[in-house]
Amino acid sequence: MFVNFKKMLPLYGAVFILLLTAFLSFFALENAQRLHPDEAFYMTISRHAAINGDWLLLSESLDKPPLTYYTNALALVFFANESDENAVLQLDPIKGEFAGRMPATLMSILLVAVVMQVVKAVSDKPEAIYLAGILVALSPLRIVFAPTAFTDMPMLLFGTLALWMALRGQWGWSGVWFIVSISAKPQIIFYLPLLLALLTFHAYKSNNLRIIPINFLYFFIPVIFGVLLLWGWDVIRVTNGAESFYLLGQSRYTVTTLTSIADYPARFWEWWQTIQYLFGHALLTSSIMIFAVFRMFFFKKFSAYIALLWGWLFSFFAIHIVLTINLFDRNQIIILPIAVMIVALSFTRERRTNFLRKFQNFAKSLLGISLLFFAIQAILWRLPIGGDNGQHYGIDELANYLNSKPVATVIYDRWLDWELDYYMGQWTDKRRVYYPTPELLVEGALSLDEDGIRYFIAPSDINISEWLSALEMAQFSVDLDYESENFLVYSLNPPN
Repeated sequence: MFVNFKKMLPLYGAVFILLLTAFLSFFALENAQRLHPDEAFYMTISRHAAINGDWLLLSESLDKPPLTYYTNALALVFFANESDENAVLQLDPIKGEFAGRMPATLMSILLVAVVMQVVKAVSDKPEAIYLAGILVALSPLRIVFAPTAFTDMPMLLFGTLALWMALRGQWGWSGVWFIVSISAKPQIIFYLPLLLALLTFHAYKSNNLRIIPINFLYFFIPVIFGVLLLWGWDVIRVTNGAESFYLLGQSRYTVTTLTSIADYPARFWEWWQTIQYLFGHALLTSSIMIFAVFRMFFFKKFSAYIALLWGWLFSFFAIHIVLTINLFDRNQIIILPIAVMIVALSFTRERRTNFLRKFQNFAKSLLGISLLFFAIQAILWRLPIGGDNGQHYGIDELANYLNSKPVATVIYDRWLDWELDYYMGQWTDKRRVYYPTPELLVEGALSLDEDGIRYFIAPSDINISEWLSALEMAQFSVDLDYESENFLVYSLNPPN
């Protein structure tokens, strides 16, 4: 009848870490700012599904698989859609922000739980499991990408589930979660060699090497089935007039060139500008990883798992330096579970010396304090990674201002395409027109045979003197009509 608190302690520790994760994640969500341009694009696609019923996602050119669009759209359906007095579905942009970011926020909390299970599959030490959970929970990379509508958090959660299954030797389930992860973002393909290596090593440890060919079938059958489903979905879209997401993704992201050796330092520096926030700061992250390398020399026995993880991490780094792959900050979050596993397993191995034990305890205390400090910076959005970072603060007010103009008002928009499209709403009755150069803008504006006032909008940090001069030379009357911290609106009266 009595509760064995000693046995319950591991559960209490895990619950505390998950509660801390939830607090940090929801605090970051509450403080999140306006949508990043790519977030706005993804949310616009999801809105077409949730409001217009475009569940085949035909309205925009997709270059990624559909899983994230669908999860965001379902969040809009359940938490943000409203009907007006005419039973027409409406979506408040701010409510839509919150709802669309909720799936990734919840997935980031689950990610912490899965990473703890991943470490548990390798080490039976509660210390290692807790350290892994704390590292992911407090990582600024996780915190800033948790409350976003990007495709990265769904990809990472399902990819980490595939790692967990691989460490347990469950080939089929590893393949299932791997293809689910690909359905969110194909970047998880980088995990494939590691998954197969971990599965093969587990078979070696279990003396099941003879059945590895059959096990490979167990892994690849769900992967092939998932690829066929994605291909079939893409074919249906193409037959309905859409462009293939696969072909468009290939044209935009396929690596075709090698980086010049002279550019290696610049690419490393660009890569490091994001990776330094893995554990909060350049000095802290580099110290932790260097200490993890140092600890390898004090193991009483060789760790094949850590060798595989280090091999994958180094290969990922080398590929991104040598090849012209995009180094966007969100593309680097894929490193997080691997780096955390390395640190958690390295820091909790048996020690050979009393000095090392004392030094490691001191390092952990310092690590905890430092991680908490940078986690607070992340939830307050004071780090230069993650979402919009305030670039489009006030765009919702700009959208409301433009929507107040008469029906069919012409708005010349060179810079705010996806962002303004989302915030002006699904049913906006304004005509937004894109011209890439001042010359084309003047040519198009003069060819429009209308006398009504038009508007030219721009971010306030863009030098638009060339654009305004071209309009004035074409006899347009140009006047500043609206000004905010980040945006300018000029009214244009056409020449008589």
